[in-house]
Amino acid sequence: MHFYANLNLSKEKDEISKEILNCSLNGKKRIDVVSMFYNSSDILLETIIAYANEKKNVLYITNEDARKIDIIYTIDNFSNLGKYVYDDKKNYSSVNEYLHICNYESALTFQEKFDVVIYNEIRSFPKYSKQQIKKILLKMCSFDGAAIAYSVENVLSEGATIMFPLTNNKIPIIEPRIITTRINLNTDIPLVVYEYLNWSIISNRKVIIFTPDAEKATALYQYLSNFKEKLSEDLFLYISKKSDADIPIVFMNSDKGIIVTNDFEESYLEFHSVDVIVYFADNIKFTHKQLLYLSSKVGRYENIQRGEAIFLANVETTEMDKAKNIARKFNKKAWEKGLLNI
Repeated sequence: MHFYANLNLSKEKDEISKEILNCSLNGKKRIDVVSMFYNSSDILLETIIAYANEKKNVLYITNEDARKIDIIYTIDNFSNLGKYVYDDKKNYSSVNEYLHICNYESALTFQEKFDVVIYNEIRSFPKYSKQQIKKILLKMCSFDGAAIAYSVENVLSEGATIMFPLTNNKIPIIEPRIITTRINLNTDIPLVVYEYLNWSIISNRKVIIFTPDAEKATALYQYLSNFKEKLSEDLFLYISKKSDADIPIVFMNSDKGIIVTNDFEESYLEFHSVDVIVYFADNIKFTHKQLLYLSSKVGRYENIQRGEAIFLANVETTEMDKAKNIARKFNKKAWEKGLLNI
């Protein structure tokens, strides 16, 4: 049985797709595909289909919301691999007898080994370190199997590295701006940030303010409430797993406004004309990958209008620097390859 793909990939994506497949077929058993957060998973489909055609077992690990897994959408619409079935008890999806899709936690419970193991980190909030990802990839791989990491950085670092520095809209990635201040961020807001919020509202843009926890989110929301008349009446607070689930949707559909939240994992809402501030960005809770994931919400759905991402902190940390440098590295590579529409 042949599970053909009728994807109409761009020239750049088609080249990357073929490079991933050729690397795995030509004996490269450890492959890093390095790309930006929120990029699509379609460049992996050709490899999945090639192995399924050879009756090889493929394990695809992703921490996306089970209802919104990008590769399943791609499979359903652009191949005849079959419709997936989600198993609540085992917490994984079987598309057919050769392809299994699960999250990190479920992968830990599997006993069998697979001919190909793919870990897609760029479609969801990154919870695990590169060491943890490498360990699960190698654990699930058969002796001569292929491991493929799709991440914003090298994970396996012992085979081929394929860099895909392009976003779907072919515009430069927003490089986060770091603002440090001496003031107590628990009780005050820097003037430069107030002016920035004001400018975003005047420009009919939305602002997402991320904080490390619910307590800080609530305190900041209460503080900003004092300025509702001057800033915006459309001020929202959303606490993960506690607030009304409709709040982010109401915010998404507003023309402008500000939302303060500790919810990092939402990935399926479409925020157009949005700016991002990570408040307390120097908090030890945030890794460089998490900071970059949050700032990458800016520009995700935009082609022309450029938003801004700010890391606000009392001190500049190495994690903040790493996040900024990764974004800069992608832009430099995309520019050198002539891939940007600017």
